[in-house]
Amino acid sequence: MQEEEIERQLEEMRKLGSVSSSEWQSYTWKNELAEQKRRIVLHLGEALTDAKTEHNPYHMLERAIGVAAVCMRRLIECRLVTDRFRDTALEVHEVHAKADADWREPFISRAASEIFNNYDLTARHADNRNPKVISDKMLHARVIGVLSGSTYMPDGLLIASDTQSKTQLFHFTDVEIASIFDAFLNDRVRSSTDGYLDRDGNVQGTRKVFATRD
Repeated sequence: MQEEEIERQLEEMRKLGSVSSSEWQSYTWKNELAEQKRRIVLHLGEALTDAKTEHNPYHMLERAIGVAAVCMRRLIECRLVTDRFRDTALEVHEVHAKADADWREPFISRAASEIFNNYDLTARHADNRNPKVISDKMLHARVIGVLSGSTYMPDGLLIASDTQSKTQLFHFTDVEIASIFDAFLNDRVRSSTDGYLDRDGNVQGTRKVFATRD
């Protein structure tokens, strides 16, 4: 009887088929991030120099920023960066919304309208944001524009998410945004641990997992 039960269970398992997978790997996302970094620097340069191209550099920038943001998010969510990097704030520059301006909501179809009405483009301010915040804002970008010819700020990208845009914009030169990507690309996980925690935080049970990346 016991042998029959074992055979029945094995037969049922065979009916379920199989599932193949692998552990998450960083190189897949880092390779793509490196490519989008190259494209962003390239297309920003094209936009700033008004280069004659077969493509629209602004459209290419919008695409590259979105794809790069997905790569950064996946590296964070799949725990493919170290805990230290994940919790380390990176330097960014922000352009604040005008405190006394009559806010004008941009049209949905436009990537960077009402910029001069809504923001104080006479200064940018250094701040620190963690990698997830930066990637989130880029992924949900409501504003993507190229600033050029300003007396007050260097040429570069203006980026803001929908939830961010009413308070401030990110401002990146080509070197600065490349350094954000390089921070992700240069981070290396040397050791990893995964396990389970119970309701009291003890390393046991199967209800909640923990992970450390060094």
